Amino acid sequence: MNINDIAALAGVSKATVSRVLAESPNVRDSTRVRIQKIIRDNNFEPNFLARSLSRRKTFSVGVIVEEMSNPFFGSILSMIENVLNDKHYTMSLSSSNWVKEKELDAVRNMIRNSVDGMIVSPIALKSETISILGKSSMPVLLLNNYTDNPAFSCVTSDNHQGGSLVADHLLSLPPSEREQIIAVTGFKHQTLDERMDGFSHHIKPEVYEEINTYEDGLNLVPTLLTRNRINEIKTCLFITNDNVAMGVQEGLLRHEVNIPGDVRMIGYDNIDFSGRCRVPLTTIEQSPGEMGRIAAMEILDMIENPEKELRKFRLPTRLIIRESSPAISGE
Repeated sequence: MNINDIAALAGVSKATVSRVLAESPNVRDSTRVRIQKIIRDNNFEPNFLARSLSRRKTFSVGVIVEEMSNPFFGSILSMIENVLNDKHYTMSLSSSNWVKEKELDAVRNMIRNSVDGMIVSPIALKSETISILGKSSMPVLLLNNYTDNPAFSCVTSDNHQGGSLVADHLLSLPPSEREQIIAVTGFKHQTLDERMDGFSHHIKPEVYEEINTYEDGLNLVPTLLTRNRINEIKTCLFITNDNVAMGVQEGLLRHEVNIPGDVRMIGYDNIDFSGRCRVPLTTIEQSPGEMGRIAAMEILDMIENPEKELRKFRLPTRLIIRESSPAISGE
């Protein structure tokens, strides 16, 4: 199926179909609706990329992340922008906000705007977004995800290792310090699955899912107090996101739960605020700046050297010990 086929089915010229694809206002509404229906019914994906490749370079790189307000992504984006600017490229930035339709629209808009390459942190590795990117010849690097797909370079952290480090830390504690172990995790995503897989390989915790924001963490505390009696039973909390962990911590302190006396807490990401909250947070460090630096350097190399071998990076993590879960002597 191509533009000529769409034009024949709609009974219009190829130029009219092209105007609809370019969202030109110079098409009658009835014609536009008819053409758009044919496109949808036939799962036609317009090859905006072919058009963009016929043009001169724009010296811009499209970057799409799930959540720009997340300090983890903020550190990555800052480094990407610095590297791109040093090489006289600009960054075209968009966020999916964890909505697959927004992610897909962002990718299509980047292609329409003829960016020279894309860095994408996808919501899922099996999606229409990945299908479109995989069929294109545009340089694409997947961020904060790992894939064996030969069409993509990727850079992420070793999240399985991170989860294992948390488990090792908790298992180093005497049993009296870990009478119950609870994990709190968020959006369904490869990184969180890997963290929980690494953690659960050693420990079988009770799990609270879909706790995604600071406010969600704050609101979870009454449940932890009534259902899990964490103010009475020595509890260890593994929370797969520092932002959520800080919400949980604030809720616990408001209820006068002692940290780490009653509850030990371990977060994930080592965002800037994690060491400055009321009880500095023990957490897993991912090195987002290094992730951003590698992502930017790789996409620029892919743009300048189209035949280069695609590379995949999985960066090591490390446990940062702070007051929310101090080490036992010898750890």
